[in-house]
Amino acid sequence: MKIRKLQMEDWLADHQLAKYNLAESGFVDFSLGKFLSFCDENPANLEKISLMNPDTRGSIGLRREIVSCYQAAEIENVLVTVGVTEALFTFFNTILEPGDEVIVQFPEFQTLYELPAALGCEIKYLYLAKENGFIPEPGKIRELITAKTRLIIINNPHNPTGSVLDAETIREIGNIAAENDIYLLFDEHYKFLPLKEGTEQFTSGFDICRGLHKKIAAAGSITKCFGLNGLRVGWLLADPETIEECREFKHYLTHVTPPICDYLAEMALKHKGELILYVKRSILENLGRLNHFMKRHPNQFEYIEPRGGLVCFPKLKNQPDASAFCKNLLTSHGISLLPGENFGMNQYFRLNFGIEIDKFEKTIQLMETFLNLRGV
Repeated sequence: MKIRKLQMEDWLADHQLAKYNLAESGFVDFSLGKFLSFCDENPANLEKISLMNPDTRGSIGLRREIVSCYQAAEIENVLVTVGVTEALFTFFNTILEPGDEVIVQFPEFQTLYELPAALGCEIKYLYLAKENGFIPEPGKIRELITAKTRLIIINNPHNPTGSVLDAETIREIGNIAAENDIYLLFDEHYKFLPLKEGTEQFTSGFDICRGLHKKIAAAGSITKCFGLNGLRVGWLLADPETIEECREFKHYLTHVTPPICDYLAEMALKHKGELILYVKRSILENLGRLNHFMKRHPNQFEYIEPRGGLVCFPKLKNQPDASAFCKNLLTSHGISLLPGENFGMNQYFRLNFGIEIDKFEKTIQLMETFLNLRGV
């Protein structure tokens, strides 16, 4: 298996320590001490964790907490993985064969199309139009389906644009998958972060479509939403037979989730309501400030306000390539944005509003200064 380089990783690694890092896609990370304090957990309890070789499916406790986040899932539908990438890797290797066709949104996180391509699949791109709010059109999906189509992948909320599908559209896509006996996978990394007040979560495509078709799956995680990227805990939901096949494949990968990570992930989900409120206090204030900034600069940016998650995808007007804009902003003010070339969209850039409020406020001020000085 040969796979193409994950383009964005060089930029993210090279500029990880930028003073104002808005290139990442997760909430600002907790320290272990702060997280334990937030959850009112005695650090001494960590000393009791056994470093045993645990169940490859994940602990019963963690799987129960994952199930509590869904309406149509049972414990046998859950496989805990080391990050969402492992969930995707096991699922793709389990259901796909060389020559299969896979329908993927575009722009899209590179993993979702490079992994199937590396397995010998043909990628059919479902192009998302800015004029349609980057929402996939079910009719376009129908047009892409052939006798070789094996899988449709829907990323919702969407990275990098922050767009969100409504339940009616999700159900229509589910019916298309059922009519054609095609697998349908929902990548729902930002499930916990609708961009409005309260602790509400997005309803999973797994919940909406489970009654329509057996071949429905979903991948999720707490890491980006809750500032716990270092835990590397994700999960896959699917029918029990597929979960068991994916588990057998996982035996050749990480085999198990480290017990400490499993324990902390279970703790996070037990406190998900408090964590959602904590995260939203920052991101909603930051998003409001970002919206005002974009309204002040309609001649510089085309901007669609995100509806879910932590990122948005503005288009830079009057310049064919946003890379120079991002590099100049980094050099002059220490602000790291992710150039859109990493998503095959050169005029765009990804911006994360999930950083500390004071840093984000300063970032906006510096971007104003940058635009004024350069007349961009």
